[in-house]
Amino acid sequence: MDFFNIRDVRTQMLFWFLERCQGVKQSPDYHPEGDVFNHSIQVGSMAFKETNDIDLIISSYLHDVGKIILSQKHSKIGCILLTPYVSVKTIFLIENHMRIWSYINGEMKKQSKCQSLVGHPWLSELIQLARWDKMGRNPNRKIIYNRDRIIDGLNKCTSEHFYLPDYLKNTEENES
Repeated sequence: MDFFNIRDVRTQMLFWFLERCQGVKQSPDYHPEGDVFNHSIQVGSMAFKETNDIDLIISSYLHDVGKIILSQKHSKIGCILLTPYVSVKTIFLIENHMRIWSYINGEMKKQSKCQSLVGHPWLSELIQLARWDKMGRNPNRKIIYNRDRIIDGLNKCTSEHFYLPDYLKNTEENES
């Protein structure tokens, strides 16, 4: 059974938000690759190449969906939009994908804020997302968007990511 299925409302909503990013303009100074959609597809394709962490992959595709409403505070807006459809980890990654830069650049001064990131169990995933976010700005890189291929990739990662006990793997064999 596939965890992601285009007939599932949750999966439909994730793609609905991603596809709303088509045509959403960004500053060419920071995003020479074009609109939010092209950027998100670039970032998501890099995630697929380097991880099988479902939350990290989903956050890579959806980290900027808040920009469909407003560029400033897009992380918070995106989290509000996505909370019913994604995990707590995905929300953390999206919410903090800009905040990590104020930490790295030395702009985050309050020690308690610094410690909340440094001590967080998902810090390494947040850094990975920030890396891909920076790398997903190539004006010459065009990726063909294919929903089915993304869903297949997510389902493959799900089957590799989650441990399923042997007695649950093939119930037909166990029933005979």
